[in-house]
Amino acid sequence: MIFSFKSRSFTLSAAFLSAFCVISSGALGQSDWFNLDFETDSVRGVSVNKALKFLDDHEIQLAPVVVAVIDDGVDIEHPDFEGRIFINVDEKEDGTDSDGNTFVDDIHGWNFLGNSEGENIEFETLEITRLVRRDLERFEGKAESDFRGKEKKEFRAYMALKEEYDASVKEAEESFSEFSQFAAMYAGAMSHAQELLGRKELTAEMLLAHDPTDEGERQVIDFLLMAERENLRGHLEEGSEYFDMVLNYHYNMDYKPRDILDDTAPGYGNPMVWAANPDHGTHVAGIIAAVRGNDIGIDGVAPNAVILPIRAVPGGDERDNDVAAAIRYATDMGAKVINMSFGKPYSPEEASVREAVRYAADNDVLLVHAAGNDATNNDQVPNYPDGTFGKRKPLKNWITVAASGPADGPELLAEFSNFGKKKVDILAPGVDIRSLKPEGKTAVNSGTSMAAPVVSGVAALIRGMNPELSAEEVKKILMRTAQPLPKMIVSAGEEELPLKKAVRTPGVVSAADAVKYTAEKYGK
Repeated sequence: MIFSFKSRSFTLSAAFLSAFCVISSGALGQSDWFNLDFETDSVRGVSVNKALKFLDDHEIQLAPVVVAVIDDGVDIEHPDFEGRIFINVDEKEDGTDSDGNTFVDDIHGWNFLGNSEGENIEFETLEITRLVRRDLERFEGKAESDFRGKEKKEFRAYMALKEEYDASVKEAEESFSEFSQFAAMYAGAMSHAQELLGRKELTAEMLLAHDPTDEGERQVIDFLLMAERENLRGHLEEGSEYFDMVLNYHYNMDYKPRDILDDTAPGYGNPMVWAANPDHGTHVAGIIAAVRGNDIGIDGVAPNAVILPIRAVPGGDERDNDVAAAIRYATDMGAKVINMSFGKPYSPEEASVREAVRYAADNDVLLVHAAGNDATNNDQVPNYPDGTFGKRKPLKNWITVAASGPADGPELLAEFSNFGKKKVDILAPGVDIRSLKPEGKTAVNSGTSMAAPVVSGVAALIRGMNPELSAEEVKKILMRTAQPLPKMIVSAGEEELPLKKAVRTPGVVSAADAVKYTAEKYGK
């Protein structure tokens, strides 16, 4: 028996007898391999170490660059962020809006998922759940013949959404059932081994020392040894949490977390940028700006990056109005790069996001967006926010990033990564990326969510070298200096393509080449 369940944020798979469960793994996950160089390390990193050596050798100083991380929050107390978290020097932490920007006590950033009483949203429904719920009373139980004109068209759209919603719920429930069977099998094997050995707590040494009396016992022992090696217990715990989130929140029509806040009020939210469980945002921010060379955590890409945490992405689909507000806030607070490691297939209030993106463009802000983790073509399947705005090419201040692996070949484009010749710009490392985790820890994650901050970090290096460079110029530098791999055949979804047909710029971003090019063309 093999089961699998895939969503936009998480992939879980397991085989019945192998006790193998993959969320993030791999030897390269033990280091921040994205810093390495292909020529010297035989790993398709982005040559950050080489870039920083070039800067040091040429005595090029980097100006600080504020990088906004719009995500699920950031653990600003992580020791590897020392000196790297934004401080609003014009604001006093006194319960008033000292700097007059309508946000009270926004010392380090802002949380658009909370209220002034300190209540915060951790989980959300998916956008498709909200859309179906919005029209449920109007259309459920009706027939197309009951409507005319515009309403008939809306009814058809509702029915298509409802069909997709029902299919997704069914898939999730079936996957959870299979997951539960597998978890029960593990629990049964553990209980049997405890009885065999007469011990409640078992270790690998105890299992290895036991001499099975028959083939059944041997299978149980082998199963548990493999489970120990693969940390199956930990993966099962994560899987259980995941299915709880999917079934009880993502697809739950009755769950309405927004009741705690009024997003029409100016300055809605609170300053708790660390609220709930900021695992994802902490990981993303660490890739960009974790302090280098301090033997804590990892070495981030940009030693000059200052992280502005903005909490707007819950455990579910983000709200368009929150994203728009976050982009505007980041722009007003002086961010020159905004990292957006999130996305969804529906965007009912896309107009508000577009206006915010235009506002950022008018203020010369570079926006970096993750391509998504569905192994689908963004040119054909929507992934919002969309940096093309329906045009043939992306905006000049917008970069969409696909995830790459450490080795050349078909898997250079990560198996989960979205792609698209028109809508996806470039590749960056996104497989088995070690970065920071709350409470001073580190963790290994995979996703285009990890690839985007690599590009954001390199962009911060370039803007730090020459603050006069525009967002458009920085994007051109990153695209022009990518490691060229146009003839590389990669697995893109269910087909194999030359990389040049999968992304606009067929290559992996290169910090070393971007830094060198900037120094030679634009000076220090």
